[in-house]
Amino acid sequence: MIALLLAASAVAVPLQGEWRAALDLAGGTLKFSVEVDGANRGKICIGSSCQEITSITVQGDTARFYIGDYDATITARIHADSLTGVYRNVGNRGPRTIPFRAAKGRWPSTPASPELIGRWDATFYQDTRTSPRVLEFHNTPRGLEGAFIANSGDYGVFWGTTIADSFEIAHFDGAFVYLIAGRLDGDTLRGTLHAGLRTQTRWTAVRSTGRPHLTPPTELTHADTVHPFRWSFPDLTGRMVSNDDPRFAGKVLVIDIFGSWCPTCHEAAPMLVGLYRRFHARGVEIVGFAYEVTGDSGIDNRQIRRFREKFHVPYLLLRAGLNDVEATAATLPQLSGFTAYPTTLFIGKDGRIRRVHAGFVGAATGALQTAQVVEFRTAVERLLAEP
Repeated sequence: MIALLLAASAVAVPLQGEWRAALDLAGGTLKFSVEVDGANRGKICIGSSCQEITSITVQGDTARFYIGDYDATITARIHADSLTGVYRNVGNRGPRTIPFRAAKGRWPSTPASPELIGRWDATFYQDTRTSPRVLEFHNTPRGLEGAFIANSGDYGVFWGTTIADSFEIAHFDGAFVYLIAGRLDGDTLRGTLHAGLRTQTRWTAVRSTGRPHLTPPTELTHADTVHPFRWSFPDLTGRMVSNDDPRFAGKVLVIDIFGSWCPTCHEAAPMLVGLYRRFHARGVEIVGFAYEVTGDSGIDNRQIRRFREKFHVPYLLLRAGLNDVEATAATLPQLSGFTAYPTTLFIGKDGRIRRVHAGFVGAATGALQTAQVVEFRTAVERLLAEP
């Protein structure tokens, strides 16, 4: 045991500092940073956006980085000034394992040319279907950063590099694994989205004209607005809670359909907590329906509790099911076209759904997020004003 402890302490020191890290996807290299401080704590960073590493443990020549928010790990062998290993995130669809490597130092900062900066309307091609996206690029002191926005919200901060007319920007936070590669071809951008280890989707984009390109988030999922919204799910102690609970009678109710595994849901949580603190005394309740990864109540409840503690959530969280769109929709038959985590339901004092907002736009979208917060507050004010 003494020898093992000595070996661990001997290799712990070289981990301190900044590392040029990468995930090797089937079609490209997703670059990010790992920063380790002297207490063997650290963070993974994409440009200006960082995710806490919950714990770093070393045994012999092997380091393990645990990202508790998403129950994910990076395990790597230590070779002097380099690391090699795998990133692993286990879900209900089986384990996802992606090769990982890192070397001491910092990725270079490469700003983009003015021709790339700004907002682009993109079309993604999937089999015989197409779907709209918006790409935004801007230069920062850390180099090129951007946002990737779908109908149901954004995917966080993207960061990357440019060479001549080509660029690569990526997002990795312990859960989302995205790499967008492209090049400027005249007045058109052409490229590929790499999602996870192998998925690749071709896309093109043109400079935005300012006309609407995405479907509004209130038009993606529809609801039965005639009958009261009925639901019943267990809380984290196993006790069933339903819409008939006396605490909800005659009150405005906001329901957050989320998952602790979902980075976008993490971005939305502070706004919902703020909404609760602002309106609860006036008769507003919020309930979170958690759709989790494993289906094992012990594991899933642990992750929901972690989410609750991270954001100091004061409202009720229920374990509703698995994080599969079709499985989620089956538990909520009064909704049609369910598509996104998070989805927010605004319910009047009579128990009927008034508004459905699919998705959430985070800090990477700037003014879009500010407008969304105002929109949520306005929706609650209108419901409170009803008799």
